[in-house]
Amino acid sequence: MSDIALICTAGFADVLTLARQNRADPYALHVPASPWPQLLPSDWRIEARGRIDATGAEVEPLDMAGVLNALAALPRPPAGIGICLLFAQRNPAHEQALAQRIALLWPDLPVACSHAVRARDGEYERALATVQALGLHAPASAAEPARDDGLPQQLEALADRMQQRLVQDAVSSVVREAMDCAAAVFLPDGRLVAQARTLPLLLGSLSPAVAGLLALYPADTMSEGDGYLLNDPWHGGTHLPDLTLVRPVRVAGRTVALVACVLHHQDVGGIAPGSVPTHASSIQQEGLRIPPTPLCRAGAVDAALLRLLRANSRMPDNLEGDLAAQWSSLAQGAQELAALWQRTPHAAAHCGAALAASEAAARAALAAAPDGDYAFEDALDGDGLTAAPVRVAVCIRKRGDHAELDLSGCADQTQGPVNAARGAVQAAVAYFARMLAPQAAPNDGSLAPLTLRTRPGSIVDPAFPAAVNARTNLVKLLANALLGAWAQALPDRMPAPNAGEAVVLSLGGTRPDGTPWLLTEIIASAAGGAPTGPGGSGVSTDVGNARSTPAEAIEALAPLRVERVALRVGSGGAGRHRGGDGVVRVYRLLQGSGSISYRGERHGIAPQGAAGGRPGACAAARIERADGRVEPLPAKARAQWQAGDRLVVETAGGGGWGQPPAESTA
Repeated sequence: MSDIALICTAGFADVLTLARQNRADPYALHVPASPWPQLLPSDWRIEARGRIDATGAEVEPLDMAGVLNALAALPRPPAGIGICLLFAQRNPAHEQALAQRIALLWPDLPVACSHAVRARDGEYERALATVQALGLHAPASAAEPARDDGLPQQLEALADRMQQRLVQDAVSSVVREAMDCAAAVFLPDGRLVAQARTLPLLLGSLSPAVAGLLALYPADTMSEGDGYLLNDPWHGGTHLPDLTLVRPVRVAGRTVALVACVLHHQDVGGIAPGSVPTHASSIQQEGLRIPPTPLCRAGAVDAALLRLLRANSRMPDNLEGDLAAQWSSLAQGAQELAALWQRTPHAAAHCGAALAASEAAARAALAAAPDGDYAFEDALDGDGLTAAPVRVAVCIRKRGDHAELDLSGCADQTQGPVNAARGAVQAAVAYFARMLAPQAAPNDGSLAPLTLRTRPGSIVDPAFPAAVNARTNLVKLLANALLGAWAQALPDRMPAPNAGEAVVLSLGGTRPDGTPWLLTEIIASAAGGAPTGPGGSGVSTDVGNARSTPAEAIEALAPLRVERVALRVGSGGAGRHRGGDGVVRVYRLLQGSGSISYRGERHGIAPQGAAGGRPGACAAARIERADGRVEPLPAKARAQWQAGDRLVVETAGGGGWGQPPAESTA
């Protein structure tokens, strides 16, 4: 026991446990529980009332007496105290006052203040640096299997650098903070050979987008400095805010590879701010649809097309800035890749060998499992227009070293926007394929042993002009269902289902000076328990891997106060190994009025347990009006709120694995 105490802003005691909700290895089968509840137990985390805002102004005085009383109630005298209050890096007055009082009471006690340790925004990163300054460190995660430094690994590192450039140059917080973007490298025939370590939801959908582009613009017709743009779900896109940009890599007068990236743009038009209307009934209501189209020629952007794109966005400067970030990422990647190709003899053959190796690893994993038909069913909480459950059904027909993934039992396409185009569905398939052999290079070779079967006119193969903007949770449930079906083949190895929810929240409004504001946030839920241990809490799972947006970033961008970011304690399903807990996030609107677009899941259909484990708790959301009224929100909702109102989001828990101890001994 370290006996380190952490003083944090009221509502933020779980900041270390929740971290940034993403995971280092997107294809790790089990997401374990955080070590921080054991390293820094709840009774050693002290919440301090009092607030500094994003401008550095005090908006609520510090409750010094409350903090001192909590320190006096600690189980033992502390060995050190860390202080991490919101916006202390902009105004350290509250942290300094606490440190001075503590020094009077315990003159020899080590005290670390976040503003002195790490004077930058980001409450999690500052809290982590603060406790580390006192000698408190979480154990390092297990190291990845070592692989040689051949061309495939060099390409993966190159893709990671493209991803870093995307995040660094982006304008929108959903990219800079949440990392809602992805980058990858392709051969001229459209096979993915390397990808950044980021968001499987987008990574798995890049291959269909590149295939849709190549069907109209073959690689051998491309020239140096060309760039191609698309978002059309019927040409390989996913939903309209995700703009994919592709650039050829030219060496000795021919296209040797392609670099591609996809980025979630804040607004591309449509009937709702953020271009994710939960009540859309056709693609035309969701924004500007772009089939594969040349955006750049010889490195120069088509000015007329850019004007068209800007004219259809509520946030035209953000859109142009984020497109520029995509282009700078591809320019860097193309330059690096051309140089790498020129100094690597037989580079194309090395890529082919890497694809073959990943295929062989996936086939070996399939061959080691028993043959059989493995089915799993789940359902969405309505389609955004009605609350009727929408059936999700998969069947894995595994024979030898091959498997058919049959999704034909899924419901007919819906009028509401929960449908997922084939390009989006491919993300769930790619996740399953790479999960089969996570030690292999993550490329399209692992897809070769799999056949996807869908039914045209269903939610996983919708006909034009279906609405598709809310496809995220369908893709998550598909990934969950594939894992749930595969668990029947390998029951002693597979975890319980994850919570199957990623809330996509778009908030917008107008400031008193007339300027618009818009914020998109992605909120995680939890991992299922596993044979090896409990599930992680407040973590993005399966195809999701976006980071959470820090409260400090939100309050600096919008007239909002984030009042609570915490674990939803007890929401994980019971079991020999419990499912992880979901999260609670509470926002208060400070000025004027605004709009809420809430895309959630699991409000009525709980995440399933496994091997006798219990389901996780369902999700919930509500608006608490300033006048005391409480308005529950359905799983897909749009609403208006006024200054003083609070939005409360509670995400689902993961399923438990194995019979709970009390039952197993009964």
